[in-house]
Amino acid sequence: MPNNRFFSSKYKPGTTKLRKHQILNSSLEKLTPPQGCNFFPPRPCGSLCDCCVSPLQFVLRQLIGQRVILATIADERDQPPRFFEFTIIAVNDFLVTVTNGSTTFVVNISDVIGVGFLPPERTINLLPPVNIGCECDCRERPIRQLLDTLINSTVNLLVSNGSTGANFTVQQTGLGIVLGTLLINDTLYRFAISTCKITAVGQS
Repeated sequence: MPNNRFFSSKYKPGTTKLRKHQILNSSLEKLTPPQGCNFFPPRPCGSLCDCCVSPLQFVLRQLIGQRVILATIADERDQPPRFFEFTIIAVNDFLVTVTNGSTTFVVNISDVIGVGFLPPERTINLLPPVNIGCECDCRERPIRQLLDTLINSTVNLLVSNGSTGANFTVQQTGLGIVLGTLLINDTLYRFAISTCKITAVGQS
């Protein structure tokens, strides 16, 4: 077995669990910049629930009773979403319940890429952007700040199921969310897309 020289000799007999955490944090800091992640207690840390899932849940609650397009990572690449023109009937505990009148699904919000709705001028409130560090600092913040520089621009969004949202017009960003418009079947929808599910942003 190869010798892990970085960690193998760190702990002495009788080292407490908290002390081990402190030693490991010190070791990790040698591998990451000063503003990098802090993985262990007692340091507080933002999680992807805070900056990715909660902001999308906040948006979905504003659309209860509305017919929407709910895109998820289970959708096939560049095919119509499985939950196309479903009505949101409940949002609770990081789950969104949707129905098409004959079938009802309870969907894990952490697997939702985005939600499209009509009319495109509908007002949607977003959580204010805050940089809470840790996972959010490398997963949510960079794409959001990039999109901030592209307000009113038309971009192509490659999302986590491999699909491309072509000619997406960026309107607004908030914590974990970008709002904009997308033309689908000759109808202009407004979409709230999780910035944590955006793999790449392209411009022609």
